[in-house]
Amino acid sequence: MWSKNMKSSSSNPSWQRRGFLKTAVAGAGLVLARPETVFGSSANSALQLGLIGCGGRGNNDAGVFIRNTNTQCVALADLFEDRLHETKDSLDKRLVNLEKPKIDPSRLYQGPGSAEALLASDVDVVIITSPPYFHPHHLELAVSAGKHVYMEKPVAADTAGALKVVEIGKKAEGKQSIAVGFQIRYSKEFQEVVKRVHEGAIGDIVSGMVYYHTGRLGSRFRQGASDQENRLRNWVFDQVLSGDIIVEQNIHVIDVANWYLQGHPEKAFGTGGRKARVDVGDCWDHFIVTYWYPNDVKIDFSSSQFLKGWGDCRERIFGTKGTADTPYTGNAQITGDNEWKSESTDNLGGTESSKVTHFVESIHSGKYLNETAQGAESTMTSILGRIAAYEGREVTWDEMLKDYSEPVDAGLKW
Repeated sequence: MWSKNMKSSSSNPSWQRRGFLKTAVAGAGLVLARPETVFGSSANSALQLGLIGCGGRGNNDAGVFIRNTNTQCVALADLFEDRLHETKDSLDKRLVNLEKPKIDPSRLYQGPGSAEALLASDVDVVIITSPPYFHPHHLELAVSAGKHVYMEKPVAADTAGALKVVEIGKKAEGKQSIAVGFQIRYSKEFQEVVKRVHEGAIGDIVSGMVYYHTGRLGSRFRQGASDQENRLRNWVFDQVLSGDIIVEQNIHVIDVANWYLQGHPEKAFGTGGRKARVDVGDCWDHFIVTYWYPNDVKIDFSSSQFLKGWGDCRERIFGTKGTADTPYTGNAQITGDNEWKSESTDNLGGTESSKVTHFVESIHSGKYLNETAQGAESTMTSILGRIAAYEGREVTWDEMLKDYSEPVDAGLKW
């Protein structure tokens, strides 16, 4: 179980310290970053895109970029060769359909140093969809290399990593765009409801409920593979690599709670455990957490990742004049004294394309995005709930920062 007594590491994970020349498959020579990588790119030029982490999310995000923006995916990095080739095949089909060049086989970087190898090439933008445990280091490498970054949530798996992301973001401010994958904030329906709440449509906020209930994820276990390889392939089930389900997946609804409340909670109390899904990894399959926000606003959070036959994700915020309701599917609405209802019931439709389009436009315009602080705040809100649930007690935000600030070592050996 993850607690403040777990083994910490004062430096980067061991595989990240390895030189990429020894381990990366890099057929092409390494190229220094072009000046426009750092200072922006003209509106008519196609941005060169690299992907670090070739799992399902990486495939999805790269696909959204090439379908909706003037980007050309040119390089892939992953620990595993089969993932690289599966992703290349998948993206090549989409590129051909869009009359864009396929990915050159020499631009597939494989092994523990693959991220470094990709970042030493001439990509302008990098998507980071590696396991969350590696996000802070990969972000640091990318920013140091002068790349614009689209990084998936969460920004880290522990408090130390989230705080590091904040510091990296400060260094990149005004120089590069850094987006974090909270696409729900780009939902027009959610935006309208949240705006109305901030304008007072439901009066003073008293309490709320947010939940993320869904089925289990598929296992990528490989017969005959080492324990470490299976752990890395199945990182979504690993507490240290993923941050557990409350941080890795449920963070979406927790981020919306922060959005509604315009800040983070002061403390949390929680519970949960492993009861239905005990055959893989060490992540819990359900959480129940109460968050206390400023002005004594209480938010009830719950989640599960094992369900059959039903699932739902939504947020309801209760105020003195009404209720705000933002489901993933169904009418986003405000009931009570100041009623409003969305016309669409597909609240997340187009959110990913809107977000990546806005990100790319920020690069071309030079009006750079920087979502590191928001991403870190929502990540640490999720971590606060995890700590409270793991330890079955009330934990304050300040206590989390003070007593849980050492980075956790995943114990990977290469």
